[in-house]
Parts: sequence; structure tokens; C-alpha cells
Amino acid sequence: MMEKKFIKFVLPLLIVVAGIGVFSLLRATAPAVTPEPSREKVWPVQTNKLHIADIRPEIREFGTVIAGNQADLRPLVSGRIIRVGSKYFEGAIIKTGETLVIIDPFDYEIEVADRRAALTEVLTQISETKAEINSEAILLSISEAQLNLRKRDFDRRRKLVKQGSTSRKSLDDAEIAFNETSQAVASRQQTILRLKSRLDQYQASASRARSALKLAKRNLSETKLVAPFNGFLANAEASVGQRVSTRDRLARLIEVDRMEARFRLTERDFGGLLHSTNKVPQGNTKSSELIGKRIRVRWRVGDRHLKFNAIIERLGAEIDATSGGVDVYARLQDIRLDTPLRPGAFVEVIVPDRLYHQVAKVPDTAIVNERMVYLVENGRLVERTVDVVGREDEWVIVRGDLPEGKHIITRPFPEMAAGLRVEPR
Repeated sequence: MMEKKFIKFVLPLLIVVAGIGVFSLLRATAPAVTPEPSREKVWPVQTNKLHIADIRPEIREFGTVIAGNQADLRPLVSGRIIRVGSKYFEGAIIKTGETLVIIDPFDYEIEVADRRAALTEVLTQISETKAEINSEAILLSISEAQLNLRKRDFDRRRKLVKQGSTSRKSLDDAEIAFNETSQAVASRQQTILRLKSRLDQYQASASRARSALKLAKRNLSETKLVAPFNGFLANAEASVGQRVSTRDRLARLIEVDRMEARFRLTERDFGGLLHSTNKVPQGNTKSSELIGKRIRVRWRVGDRHLKFNAIIERLGAEIDATSGGVDVYARLQDIRLDTPLRPGAFVEVIVPDRLYHQVAKVPDTAIVNERMVYLVENGRLVERTVDVVGREDEWVIVRGDLPEGKHIITRPFPEMAAGLRVEPR
């Protein structure tokens, strides 16, 4: 009984003592562990090299091609269409002077003949009147010579009567002859005045007849409707046999040399292209870098890109009240009749911006808090404050304390701060 109690008490104690001994032995024989110092984290970053230079970015906008000049072709005279030109159809390429429509000229030919006959009649009357004036002038000259003779005879007889050398009757006969000749001279003069007045009337009639003849000839020539300039024909709807008046539109002609690209500049881009003079361009005055600026226009057709040069000629009459944008019109250059471009095409417009001196071009993702960028110097991040002076697509033009050749962080991360150790990639 005593043995059982001893085993229950002593055996657990021995086990505990043995465990403590084994632990002490293992601890005494274990190798010494030296703690390693903590390492600084190195952040991998994406960077670009800075290049400081004079940069002229490009403004890219989208617009449409419009007709800078187009004419509604209407007949200048009324009548029945007897023929249409071989190129009188929708979309035809028309050259200057090509005949589009011919109106029946019969009535206008008759009118020309009548006006010509009327002019001939008046000219004949003028010739007859001139001949009568010449005849009356000759007779007047003779009558005036006779009047002089009668005057001398009358004066001589009057002296003889005073001397008693002739009778009173002979003096009376001489006076009667003198008066009759004077009356004849006055009558000739009156006739000549009347004929000259009639001649003035005939000459005025001749002037009107010539004008009427010119008008009749012009109306006859305008029975042919011809193209006033090179262009593309639209709305060609007339047909042979149709009767038309001067109010009817027969077609619309779009001038090929006056096609324009219309696009809108934002308020920021428009303001950047203005000089500080704040004047509106007038004539050849260049108070804006916009007027007269050469730009590029690209038209995408399927997989092809057709490129055109253009010159900005004018600005829109109004500014958009919502966006502050300004419409700009640029005249396309070197457009020929075989060019496939047409009004209504959607095009990309590339406008050279102003020239910025000693600036850097960086991705827009590099800008932190609108004016902050981070550079890598000696493996660590350094903050720099910059001014954003321009933009181009996904790039920004910045100016500030930016050394040439330094690496700039292009993709910021939330933990980014000055002094962090980084590794450019």
C-alpha cells in the first residue's frame, strides 16, 4: 500500500525534473542566434528622361468640310428646256463654261430680229433728217445771200428817192422784196431748228433701240445655262420638255477651289493662340496667330488617310456661350476636280500651337496635385513644382526647375513621397 502511494507521488515529480533537465540541456547546447538589421524598401517606378527644348505642340480637333462658295443655278430667261448637257446629273464634275441646260431660243431670236429692225428704222430716219438739215442749210445760205442783195437794193432806192431820182413805187417794191427774203431766211432757220430737234429725238430713240437690241441679244445668249466656275453639281432635277422660269432652281454648283474645313477651338486653345494686342484682325493686319496660319487636315476613308493643307482665313461670327469655343474656317489648298473630298466629310484638323521656349514634354499622368512632379536623384524621389503651359493629346508641356536628363516619375503610386528609395524601370 505504501509502495503504491510512493509511485503516484514520486513518478510525476521525476518526469517534471527530467523534462526541465532536457530543456536546460537543449538550451545550453543550442547555437547562438544574431538578429539581422531591417532593410529599406526599394520601390520600382516607371520613368522617362527629361529633355529641355523649344517645343511647338499640336492642337488636334475634329471638324467638317463645308462649301465655301456655292451657287444656285437658275435660268436667266423663261422658256421650255430643249436639251440638257452631257454632265447634267447629280455629283457630276463640271468645268467653267460647260453647258448644263439649253432653253428654246425661238422667241428670243425673234426678239433680236425685231430689235434689230427697229434700230435700222430709227437709223434710217436719222440719216433722212440729217440730209434734210443739210439741204435746208444750203437753202438758208442762198436766202441769206439774197437777203444781202435785197438789203443793198433797198438802201440804194431809199437814197434815190430822197434825191428825187426814182419813184416812190420802186422804193416800195424794193422794201417788199427785202421783207419777203427776210421772211424766207427766218423760215429756213426755223425749219433747221425743228429738224435738229427731230434729229435729237431720233438719236435718243436709236440709243433706246441699241439698248433693247443688246438686251435681246443677252437674253438669247442666256438661253444656255453654263457653269460659272469649276465644281461639283448637286440637285440636278430638270428635264427636257420642262418649262422653267427665272425663279426655278435647276441645280446647285459647289466651287471646288473654295472648300473649307470648319472646326471649333476650345477657349483655352483659342486664348493660347492670341497675341496680347486684343485686336480683331482686319484686312492684312495679324493681331492673331490664327489668321493666315497653315494647318493640316486629314480625312480617313476606310483604311486610307488623305492629307490636305489648309490656311485659316476667318473666325466664326459668334462665340459659343456654353463652352466658350470659337468656330474657325480654313480654306483647303490644292483641291482639284479629281479630289474625292466632298462637303460634309468628317476630318481631323491639326493646328500648330504657339512655340514654348525651354520646356519639357511629359505624360499627363506625371502631374500630381496639378503642379507637382517627382524626379529621381541619387536613387531617391525629389519633389519639383512646375507650371503647365500647354497640352498635346496625353502629354503636357511644363516649365520649372527641371534638370536636363533627369528621370521623372510617369506613374505615381499612393505611397509616393519625397525621399523614398526607388529603382527606375
